[in-house]
Amino acid sequence: MDKDKNLNRTKNILRNICIATIILFLGIIMIFKSFKVEKGLQNLLYSYNINRSLNYKVNLKENDFFDSQTMDMNETYISSLVDKINMDYSYSYSGNKKGNTKYTYQIVAVTNVNYDSLNNEEKNKTIWSKQYVLVPQKELNVDSSNFSINENFDVDFATYNDEVKKFKEQLRVPINADLQVKMIVISNSDIPGIEKKVVENSIMNVKIDLAEDVFSIEKQFENNETKNVIDSNEDKKEINKPLLIMGSIFVLASILIILDAIRKSIKFSKKTDYAIALNRILKNYGDIVAEIVSPVEIDNLNVIEVKNFDQLLDIEEEIRMPILFYETIPDEQGEFIIVCDNMAYRYVIG
Repeated sequence: MDKDKNLNRTKNILRNICIATIILFLGIIMIFKSFKVEKGLQNLLYSYNINRSLNYKVNLKENDFFDSQTMDMNETYISSLVDKINMDYSYSYSGNKKGNTKYTYQIVAVTNVNYDSLNNEEKNKTIWSKQYVLVPQKELNVDSSNFSINENFDVDFATYNDEVKKFKEQLRVPINADLQVKMIVISNSDIPGIEKKVVENSIMNVKIDLAEDVFSIEKQFENNETKNVIDSNEDKKEINKPLLIMGSIFVLASILIILDAIRKSIKFSKKTDYAIALNRILKNYGDIVAEIVSPVEIDNLNVIEVKNFDQLLDIEEEIRMPILFYETIPDEQGEFIIVCDNMAYRYVIG
């Protein structure tokens, strides 16, 4: 009977925890759903394309090895035979709306000499740099949706290469060096319907190794690029107050149910320990223990508390008086008493 009772209590506690967990999840979902965020709309205000291209020819010094005095793109070149490099830079800007655009551009060459050290921390640190203007800055203005730039110029490779080799020979420093040829384009466009100016900074960079026996020419920019100017409205945040309140109530209720289940579980665990100890005593010593339904009147008796049930058994053997048991607190506490003359020997369990 007690076993069935304990099993039912365990089932009730587990059922309450399961119900509370479900309520908790529902409450959390309600709270989450109560905060509604509407994404701001994105409106395309302006779009533009940039196209870049490079063509070049490598002009050779007079020599006994090559029949032609020029070499085409994307080949490997012998430094000592190269004189000048003829470059053709093209840049075009095209928007989907007409506007007033002011743009500037220039072409520069920059020699960079880097320290070629065995120490990784010092390796490739720039120790000397010099800039040359190949095409002076130009400033133009157009009232159109597009504009284009085309510049053809020569890069005096032999001069730059000899200058770096001279630096290396005179200073006797281990180096690696390159020449970077850059066309820098900056545009500012006033487009109808857009408050701020549309600013575009673009660099077309070409890298050429210097002070090497052979070299190649490396293009370091993208040919095509598309950019958009978008008007993004701010996200709108709304709170569903009834749903938030209901979710909060669910969460609070579930927490209270779980706490109550924990309290009952702890209390039930204590009761079970008491029941196990009581059942063991009654089972082993039922022939000398008498369970009574009302407490023993001990007001006029001299009560002696004993530490354990074994001591009570010793007393019972000496005086041959029955051990009386009364449950003072149902399922939690009881007392075993032996009454002899005006003495009461008592052991409390629970």
